[in-house]
Amino acid sequence: MIPDNAEELQILAGEYVLGVLDPDRAREIEAALPHHAELGRAVAFWQERLQPLTALARPVEPPPGLWEQIERRLAAPAAPSGAGLWRSLALWRAAAAAALVVAAALALYIAVAPPPAGPSYVAVLHAPQQAQPAFVATGGRSGLLLRAVAEAAPPGDRGFELWAIAPGAKPQSLGIVPADGRIELGRLPLALGQGTVLAISIEPKTGSPTGQPTGPVVFSGTLLPAR
Repeated sequence: MIPDNAEELQILAGEYVLGVLDPDRAREIEAALPHHAELGRAVAFWQERLQPLTALARPVEPPPGLWEQIERRLAAPAAPSGAGLWRSLALWRAAAAAALVVAAALALYIAVAPPPAGPSYVAVLHAPQQAQPAFVATGGRSGLLLRAVAEAAPPGDRGFELWAIAPGAKPQSLGIVPADGRIELGRLPLALGQGTVLAISIEPKTGSPTGQPTGPVVFSGTLLPAR
């Protein structure tokens, strides 16, 4: 049954997006989505807020045979009592369930708690006509933080330069992107706001000689409100 209380509905939608509901409850949500507008809005809200977090983690291929090992261990008979509490499958299942609940509660708290005096905007920078993110930037009045989330390197004799382009204004350089793909700026030459475009171009290692981009723009993204 879908709750009528708005707060409970938001929590349920968040748990659905996080994937911590049991299969029967998740199927109930899926069946209700086409007919329940408020539930659909709540699920879309959580998908929009939580999906960008996946860009911060690089995909890792599991070792060969990992899933088969997990299935064999789950199907194995219960350990004898002499094996001790730490060999108990029920204990580890309970611990895993508790961890999921804690993760869900933390994610929900982060999303609904009043925003701290931190980043106000976020931008995901990617190559033209590609959805795979290369950099993620967060910023506001306190400055800007750019982080690489995928391997990207300029040609050997060139460098990456970061630009901020306010609506209707010329690009302003925010500096050369170091080899580790991380820039942290406490002071900015312009106020960041919604609609500001962050772009990375290929330039000489010492930066553009003209104060404007001279090489191709390889990554770009638009700052949007973080909440």
